[in-house]
Amino acid sequence: AARQALQPLTAQQLEKIQAWEVQEEVLSEEAAEQQIKAAAFPIPPDELILRAKYYLALNQDGVADASMFADDFEYCGPIIGPLDKEEFMKQLNSFEYRKAFPDSAVQWHHFRVDPFDASRVWFTNRGHGTNLGSVPPLITEPTKNEFISPPQSCSLRFNEEGQVREYTAGYVMDRRQGNTGGLGGLLGVLYGIGKPLPFPEGQPYVMSWQRRFVTWLGSLAQ
Repeated sequence: AARQALQPLTAQQLEKIQAWEVQEEVLSEEAAEQQIKAAAFPIPPDELILRAKYYLALNQDGVADASMFADDFEYCGPIIGPLDKEEFMKQLNSFEYRKAFPDSAVQWHHFRVDPFDASRVWFTNRGHGTNLGSVPPLITEPTKNEFISPPQSCSLRFNEEGQVREYTAGYVMDRRQGNTGGLGGLLGVLYGIGKPLPFPEGQPYVMSWQRRFVTWLGSLAQ
């Protein structure tokens, strides 16, 4: 049978939406733009997004321009970090990512400035790649396996001089997607190619016995 055309929302349904937007302080695109403008951060949104992309273009897989990092730079992922400037650069440069995954594409998208912090650019990545090179000690021999990452939320915060003050990455938005066991960042990449790190944080989420127990108690009360 042919699918019936979806009917537009009724006036009553639209009123529900409007009431919800007021109650939850939902920002329209115009309101978000006005809020960013009111913050008076000296770097305008379009330029800030370009600077975020330029940072990634140069320093995504290894540090090519250390001058882009502020002295108080900090990296923080869901598991790794916080790391200061020196430790972050040391760790990033210690793993030859492109040697291990020469065909990798991060698939960055949805760059936007945070209306609640006009110095911060949020963006999303997915990403995939095939392990075709060895990078000891984590990858002693190429597995030739492909990783497919879930969507992950990332951000860069800048100071008024255009240097990066903060980088957050690897925060998985839907752990059911991809083949990384719900893990983000390098931990997910390694799991996806069959080289997971040997500690719980490098493995897919498993419900603790405490949570299972509380869930069981809750089921009894129903």
